[in-house]
Amino acid sequence: MDRREFIKSCSLVAVMGLLFGCRKSAVLGDIASQLSVPELKRFEDEVKLAMSQAKKSLDLVKIPTPGALKIPGASTLNRFGMAIDLDACDGCGKCILACNLENNVPLVPDEDAARGRFMHWVDMRGSAPFMCAHCGNAPCERVCPTGAANHTPDGLSAMMYKRCTGSRFCGANCPVQARKFNFNDAPKLGLARQFNREVPLRDKGVMEKCSLCLHRLQNDRLKFKTKISAGAATENAEWRGRGVKTACAEACPQNAILFGNWLDEKSPLVQLTKNRVLYAPRELADLDPSVVFMRGRR
Repeated sequence: MDRREFIKSCSLVAVMGLLFGCRKSAVLGDIASQLSVPELKRFEDEVKLAMSQAKKSLDLVKIPTPGALKIPGASTLNRFGMAIDLDACDGCGKCILACNLENNVPLVPDEDAARGRFMHWVDMRGSAPFMCAHCGNAPCERVCPTGAANHTPDGLSAMMYKRCTGSRFCGANCPVQARKFNFNDAPKLGLARQFNREVPLRDKGVMEKCSLCLHRLQNDRLKFKTKISAGAATENAEWRGRGVKTACAEACPQNAILFGNWLDEKSPLVQLTKNRVLYAPRELADLDPSVVFMRGRR
């Protein structure tokens, strides 16, 4: 074989390799696109099943209005939280479904569902929605060996999923079992669907919980910074998260879930809770919860 034929042969092999690689990638892409994802109705049916298995009512006690966080590095401007109006809530469960779709909460196998072991970040306790209270003095965060469970300066008890090793210490130390351990590889089992591209699907073996729709707050903060950079807002303006709503609050037909900033006098959360009596589960009353309940008037 002379030099010209050798080069020609090498070129032919290279072209065939490229074609085969493209073909292989295309085939893999086709397979990936055909992986089954559950229909919306399955998520709706699971919420109905979970509501039919609702746990006993919460044991609520009176608490003061949440104030500034007493943790190192806490913001003096922002502390986000929610208040659930028990006088308005009718227990419809739309908040649970909205949270599941917003945060890509996976379904569970039938055997787990039969035992009432769902991944829902919002539960129905009695006839009221219940989720992580984002305690200012969170016992779950104190026992996390990797720092995956941590507190943001703005008052959110957050999860860094890539750090979570699945020790489950946080779940064991939560007095109201607000955290859920992901026992299953939901995408592989066809139990997960990414309704919202802004929220990643979580891996098997991590703890999950309500995030107070952290991604919405992050988006709003970025928009605010962009306006500052463009000169559309005053130089002294501070971001307060005004106008942001969680998915559960947005979906509530009775407007029974209020989201806002406990440290902002202009926040609807502050304005609409001023003359209301606030409550928290007895187990959390001394842990400075950011998510509270209200009923009656002062």
